[in-house]
Amino acid sequence: MSSSKPESVLQRQAQAWWVRLHSGQATRADADAFRQWATHSTAHAQAWREVMRTWSALDPLLAEEAVRQASRARAFPWFRALSGTWSGLSAALHSPGRRAFLGGAVAASVVAGVVAVDPPLGLWPSVGELTADYRTATGEQRQLALAQGVSVRMNTQTLINRIGAGANPHGIALVTGEAEVAANGASDFLVESGGGRLLARAARFNIRHTGAQVCVTCLDGRVTVSANGEQRSLEAGRQVTYDQQGLREVVRADEASVSTWRTGVLSFDRMPLSEVIDEINRYRPGKVFLRNDTLGRTLVRMRLNLRSIDNAPVMIRELYGARLRSLPGGIVVLS
Repeated sequence: MSSSKPESVLQRQAQAWWVRLHSGQATRADADAFRQWATHSTAHAQAWREVMRTWSALDPLLAEEAVRQASRARAFPWFRALSGTWSGLSAALHSPGRRAFLGGAVAASVVAGVVAVDPPLGLWPSVGELTADYRTATGEQRQLALAQGVSVRMNTQTLINRIGAGANPHGIALVTGEAEVAANGASDFLVESGGGRLLARAARFNIRHTGAQVCVTCLDGRVTVSANGEQRSLEAGRQVTYDQQGLREVVRADEASVSTWRTGVLSFDRMPLSEVIDEINRYRPGKVFLRNDTLGRTLVRMRLNLRSIDNAPVMIRELYGARLRSLPGGIVVLS
């Protein structure tokens, strides 16, 4: 029997079955339903085999991810309130078998909801991605026309929520990612991100929030940036960063570097390879892991076309002598 369902749909179903069957909450009815699903067609069976191959090959990386998930989970008050969950996770983390280690850790984090908040290796959408007003997938860019006189260009892996109801929101919240905002309206347009606020009426600026810091670059006009009770005014060609500790001093911006993503090219000039790979992972499906600290500190010069971003790991291997191992699901290990 053949299946008319697209391959991507079957893969998502297979991943959902994997999580369910390894959650520690699967029932006999679940097992029977899974058996019917897996034997429905050769395409279903193939999707399941691919998922098993992927997760089996990722055991070592996911074991490390499970430790990170467990560490993060302790920051959630509601996680600590779940009786017995942490003790079960601790036992799994110290079990002798890696598969038991992985299964127990992932199962406990599924119970706690952490996997839904921060999926391991980004292999499926998080709750934030599914509930955001606007989002871009890995490698995707998107143009938005928001309030009158305001347009937003979203870069890859970006989540944005509207501030204000109706057809003309008075602002946006950049949850994560990067965007270029062009405002030319009758009133100030608000952007919130990482605990800070930006106000602009006639300006074009780039805002990036991909880690602990938020970076704001004014490309045209004037932008006011506020964070932790401090305020900076940016003119064209100026840049400022902030985090939970407050605002940094305003500096001159490398505007060409800031806007390079709009041209479909990534350019790196004497940047540590570890940071280059972090950037590549924002644009490339799957994930590239670098398991060599010395190589990660190497300062590199590279220019990558986003249309051929999949070739980046091979380029790194050829230019810098890294060993490369490809795994299912777009996972690449460099060492």
